[in-house]
Amino acid sequence: MRRRCALLCCIALAVPALAGEPAGPPRLETPELVALCRSPDVVARRYCLATLVVRGDPAGDARLTLAEMASRDPELREEARDAYLRLYGTPPPDLPPPPDRAAWDRTKAAGDPMRVILAPTAFTRPQGTSSFNAFELGTLTFDHGISPNVALGLQTAIPLGAFVFGPTLRVGVPFEGGAVGVHVQALLLSSFSGHSYGLVGGGPILTLGNYDRYFNIGALAYFVTDEGTGIVMPHAGFSLRLSRAVRFGAEAYVPGVISRNSSDSGFGKLALILWGFRLFGESVWGDIALAEPICGGCGEVYRTLPMGFPFLNLGVGW
Repeated sequence: MRRRCALLCCIALAVPALAGEPAGPPRLETPELVALCRSPDVVARRYCLATLVVRGDPAGDARLTLAEMASRDPELREEARDAYLRLYGTPPPDLPPPPDRAAWDRTKAAGDPMRVILAPTAFTRPQGTSSFNAFELGTLTFDHGISPNVALGLQTAIPLGAFVFGPTLRVGVPFEGGAVGVHVQALLLSSFSGHSYGLVGGGPILTLGNYDRYFNIGALAYFVTDEGTGIVMPHAGFSLRLSRAVRFGAEAYVPGVISRNSSDSGFGKLALILWGFRLFGESVWGDIALAEPICGGCGEVYRTLPMGFPFLNLGVGW
């Protein structure tokens, strides 16, 4: 590709000279010039900028390409900004960074390793990419990688008795053999009866391994803003890729209650195990899992649901 672009530039310069004409702007149509501006060859991109400045671009055909170069071209960023200003009379807009496609391809191939089943891992969404999940077809989440180490998201739910809405933040720092991070979340719940309250919390996460197999441990703590009540949920789990399109995961929670009423506080009254399979393909995935509560009176649950509560999730990434 580079040799082809360089050859095209040489021909464009040489043909007028062979014909006895002075060298001038190349006899290339604007789409061909725009293609040169997108070339991996820095010489071809610089030639494109110089030619556009001489010829002009009254129709604005190269405006978007020059704006992308001014924001993202590692070698010609300043030259592209100057060319844009000379051609269009205004500074180029600041565009967001391009998606990290290599990291996104690894994520797709591994079946969304940003969660074990429900618990977040210290892996973050690749920069410039996004995902949407529908847990139990009722809780809806969206997140977007804004940098290699930070992902921002939104969470809501189908309004059945209350409106639910709030942001999420995940920060993860990779190291050799895993990643360490923190997950933070806030929710506003407004019931149809008019009562509203907030839920804020989060906690640290440690993930050991890689996208194909990892062990995950952390603790999430959530507090109700106007009641002084909190829930602390230590969790541990693992996920293992079994084949090209299937992975198995399991995780355990041992929640504890922090309350003004000491009789309601404490750990060990309830535990929860989630286990199941994730089926995934090109940019889509789905969890088919079971939630197994463990408590003093949980035997009644298994009389009705002998295998526990079904847990389903559908997700898509782009």
